[in-house]
Amino acid sequence: MTVESFVNSFIARSRRERLLFELSSPARRSDGLERFCHHAEDLVESSKIRLEGQDLEFRPDFRDFVKRHSGKCLLISPDPNLDNLELPLEKAVESAAMGCDAAIIIGIDFAIVFGEAEKGGRAKFLMY
Repeated sequence: MTVESFVNSFIARSRRERLLFELSSPARRSDGLERFCHHAEDLVESSKIRLEGQDLEFRPDFRDFVKRHSGKCLLISPDPNLDNLELPLEKAVESAAMGCDAAIIIGIDFAIVFGEAEKGGRAKFLMY
Protein backbone atom coordinates (compact mmCIF):
# COMPACT_ATOMS: atom_id res chain seq x y z
CA MET A 1 0.00 0.00 0.00
CA THR A 2 1.16 3.52 -0.74
CA VAL A 3 0.50 6.78 1.03
CA GLU A 4 -1.96 7.63 -1.75
CA SER A 5 -3.93 4.41 -1.33
CA PHE A 6 -3.92 4.92 2.47
CA VAL A 7 -5.40 8.40 2.10
CA ASN A 8 -7.99 7.28 -0.47
CA SER A 9 -9.00 4.23 1.57
CA PHE A 10 -8.96 5.43 5.16
CA ILE A 11 -9.23 9.23 5.32
CA ALA A 12 -12.56 11.05 5.35
CA ARG A 13 -13.46 12.15 1.82
CA SER A 14 -13.54 15.86 2.71
CA ARG A 15 -9.96 15.71 4.05
CA ARG A 16 -8.28 13.57 1.40
CA GLU A 17 -7.12 16.11 -1.17
CA ARG A 18 -5.26 18.37 1.22
CA LEU A 19 -3.68 15.56 3.25
CA LEU A 20 -2.54 13.73 0.11
CA PHE A 21 -1.08 16.95 -1.29
CA GLU A 22 0.85 17.55 1.93
CA LEU A 23 2.08 13.99 2.38
CA SER A 24 3.18 13.78 -1.27
CA SER A 25 5.11 17.05 -1.26
CA PRO A 26 8.60 16.93 0.29
CA ALA A 27 8.27 20.59 1.29
CA ARG A 28 4.86 20.10 2.95
CA ARG A 29 5.18 16.53 4.27
CA SER A 30 6.17 17.64 7.75
CA ASP A 31 3.12 19.94 7.95
CA GLY A 32 0.80 17.14 6.82
CA LEU A 33 2.21 14.71 9.36
CA GLU A 34 1.96 17.29 12.15
CA ARG A 35 -1.65 18.04 11.21
CA PHE A 36 -2.38 14.33 11.20
CA CYS A 37 -0.77 14.02 14.66
CA HIS A 38 -3.12 16.56 16.16
CA HIS A 39 -6.30 15.54 14.34
CA ALA A 40 -6.03 11.81 13.59
CA GLU A 41 -9.40 11.02 15.17
CA ASP A 42 -11.10 13.65 12.99
CA LEU A 43 -9.34 12.66 9.76
CA VAL A 44 -9.86 8.91 9.63
CA GLU A 45 -12.98 7.38 8.09
CA SER A 46 -14.72 6.03 11.19
CA SER A 47 -16.57 3.32 9.23
CA LYS A 48 -13.21 1.66 8.43
CA ILE A 49 -12.13 1.32 12.08
CA ARG A 50 -12.26 -2.34 13.18
CA LEU A 51 -10.44 -2.10 16.51
CA GLU A 52 -9.54 0.89 18.63
CA GLY A 53 -8.31 1.76 22.07
CA GLN A 54 -5.39 3.17 24.00
CA ASP A 55 -4.27 -0.36 24.83
CA LEU A 56 -4.64 -1.65 21.27
CA GLU A 57 -1.21 -3.26 20.97
CA PHE A 58 -1.89 -5.40 24.06
CA ARG A 59 -5.29 -6.74 23.04
CA PRO A 60 -5.43 -10.43 22.05
CA ASP A 61 -7.52 -9.77 18.93
CA PHE A 62 -5.00 -7.18 17.74
CA ARG A 63 -2.06 -9.46 18.53
CA ASP A 64 -3.74 -12.20 16.47
CA PHE A 65 -4.15 -9.76 13.57
CA VAL A 66 -0.44 -8.87 13.73
CA LYS A 67 0.57 -12.55 13.74
CA ARG A 68 -1.58 -13.21 10.64
CA HIS A 69 -0.06 -10.25 8.75
CA SER A 70 3.67 -10.72 8.86
CA GLY A 71 4.59 -8.89 5.65
CA LYS A 72 6.48 -5.63 5.36
CA CYS A 73 4.67 -2.37 6.00
CA LEU A 74 5.44 1.28 5.45
CA LEU A 75 5.76 3.32 8.64
CA ILE A 76 5.33 7.07 8.37
CA SER A 77 5.72 9.52 11.22
CA PRO A 78 6.92 13.06 12.01
CA ASP A 79 9.73 11.32 13.93
CA PRO A 80 12.63 11.24 11.43
CA ASN A 81 13.91 8.02 13.02
CA LEU A 82 10.67 6.25 12.05
CA ASP A 83 9.54 8.02 8.90
CA ASN A 84 9.53 6.00 5.67
CA LEU A 85 10.76 2.78 7.23
CA GLU A 86 9.71 -0.54 5.69
CA LEU A 87 9.41 -3.06 8.49
CA PRO A 88 7.65 -6.33 9.28
CA LEU A 89 4.31 -5.49 10.89
CA GLU A 90 5.29 -6.67 14.37
CA LYS A 91 8.42 -4.46 14.35
CA ALA A 92 6.46 -1.50 12.93
CA VAL A 93 3.89 -1.77 15.75
CA GLU A 94 6.65 -2.03 18.34
CA SER A 95 8.43 1.04 16.91
CA ALA A 96 5.24 3.11 16.70
CA ALA A 97 4.21 2.16 20.24
CA MET A 98 7.54 3.26 21.66
CA GLY A 99 7.39 6.74 20.09
CA CYS A 100 5.40 9.76 21.24
CA ASP A 101 4.52 11.17 17.83
CA ALA A 102 1.73 9.92 15.65
CA ALA A 103 2.57 7.02 13.39
CA ILE A 104 0.80 5.43 10.46
CA ILE A 105 1.53 1.84 9.55
CA ILE A 106 0.42 1.09 6.01
CA GLY A 107 -0.05 -2.52 4.99
CA ILE A 108 -1.40 -4.11 1.82
CA ASP A 109 -5.07 -3.84 2.81
CA PHE A 110 -5.00 -2.30 6.28
CA ALA A 111 -3.65 0.64 8.23
CA ILE A 112 -2.84 1.13 11.88
CA VAL A 113 -2.84 4.63 13.32
CA PHE A 114 -1.16 5.67 16.53
CA GLY A 115 -2.23 9.18 17.47
CA GLU A 116 0.02 11.61 19.24
CA ALA A 117 0.62 10.89 22.93
CA GLU A 118 -1.45 13.30 25.03
CA LYS A 119 -2.43 13.73 28.68
CA GLY A 120 -5.66 11.77 28.24
CA GLY A 121 -3.94 8.91 26.41
CA ARG A 122 -3.15 7.99 22.86
CA ALA A 123 -5.76 7.12 20.25
CA LYS A 124 -4.99 3.96 18.27
CA PHE A 125 -6.96 2.43 15.41
CA LEU A 126 -6.78 -0.66 13.24
CA MET A 127 -8.53 -0.09 9.94
CA TYR A 128 -9.23 -2.42 7.04
